[in-house]
Amino acid sequence: MRGPAFPPEVLARMLHHLEAAWPFEGCGVILKGEGEDGPWRVVPLPNASPTPRIAYAFAPDAWLQVCLEAEIRRETLVSVFHSHIETAATFSAEDRRQAAPGGVLLLPGVSYEVISIHGGRATSASSSQWMDGDFQGVPLPLPDFRFEKPL
Repeated sequence: MRGPAFPPEVLARMLHHLEAAWPFEGCGVILKGEGEDGPWRVVPLPNASPTPRIAYAFAPDAWLQVCLEAEIRRETLVSVFHSHIETAATFSAEDRRQAAPGGVLLLPGVSYEVISIHGGRATSASSSQWMDGDFQGVPLPLPDFRFEKPL
């Protein structure tokens, strides 16, 4: 298994949002337009968790808006992403419970990216996908975009 091959600007936008959310967990989704050359879209979402330093939750109204817009734009949900603060970039037991409560996968075909943020800076990442009844994860390379042009 390999992690998804996101274009560099998609990774840069995701990292920018997650680093800006520090010291709390950031979250969002990545969508892709129709066709092989369809446009990518990174959608940062507000973290509605009552404990945002250790968990994330999409605000229901924001999630509904993303779903409605994606349908209108004919986009496919490719990834759910979030950060872990001052800890490892691994798909945790809580992440598993949220993504597949009772072992029932909520978003088939979607990868889950976890980015570790230490001191406000992304330090490592992983990508997890549902395979053979559980989530399997692999490290995700994190290029450094700090010297690139601004987003």
